[in-house]
Amino acid sequence: MPYPNPFGRDREGTERNIAGYKVATILSFLLNLTFTITYTSHAPSNAHGHSHWNHTIFGLRDHDYTAFSPSYVFISVYWITLFILQIGYIWHLFSDNAVYVKEAAAVGSHFVLFNLLQFAWVHLWTRSHWWFSELMLAINWINLVSLYLRHSTTPRWVHLPAVALPLVWVEFALFWNGAVMVHCSSLACRILANVAIWNFLVFAAFFLLVFKDHQIGFATSFLMAGLGVGQFATKTFALQWIFAFTIMTILFLGSLLVAVPNIFKNEDQRTEITAGDRERAPLLQDA
Repeated sequence: MPYPNPFGRDREGTERNIAGYKVATILSFLLNLTFTITYTSHAPSNAHGHSHWNHTIFGLRDHDYTAFSPSYVFISVYWITLFILQIGYIWHLFSDNAVYVKEAAAVGSHFVLFNLLQFAWVHLWTRSHWWFSELMLAINWINLVSLYLRHSTTPRWVHLPAVALPLVWVEFALFWNGAVMVHCSSLACRILANVAIWNFLVFAAFFLLVFKDHQIGFATSFLMAGLGVGQFATKTFALQWIFAFTIMTILFLGSLLVAVPNIFKNEDQRTEITAGDRERAPLLQDA
């Protein structure tokens, strides 16, 4: 007897795969959460005697500090926020509201894959396997871009924890991990990084202009603030932190310009719906 695959096409057969989505979602989330918390404070043990340097997630402060090394306070705040929002997403998957369950399950396979690949990145990153950890990020980037293109209009409580925040994180981590991978600390590499940093402006601006996605804009702006603080703390006389704060400001203002009209638009829509209900009320009473 063939069993339904919870990682099949998202909207086809979702109802019969709900149990699989629930189990896989919880397990992948707990796996990522547990190892992220553990390796934030404790380096993995080197039981096999490998020559690779084992360290905590933020254990590179005094080693391999590159032009893309951020403030670890900002990264911690970002991930605490993401974990909290992901708990909210999982709660909707167990809701009695069928609409909530359907919306949550629609992105379930991508959400599970993100957590598994993020766990793999943490596992490899803390063991200094830079090339393999970069590969995990690249695969995750493809996973999340595919998710975004297929489900760009998901509700906010799905979009933030399952789409926007994970995608922005992976985009940033690709450059951070990549800089460590090639030991980007020389003058020539830092000059190249001064050019590469503008990718974040192009990345977020694309989603702001094409999809009107202010959530990606604000998230990228926040990580640019973290990068600026991290770079300023180590190299006061440098261009990288100046560029980071410049990109942060541009994206924050651009995101506001996109977000504010959307807020008023939603308010107008709610007003129209309420007014329409009031107009129909006498007709319903007469009926």
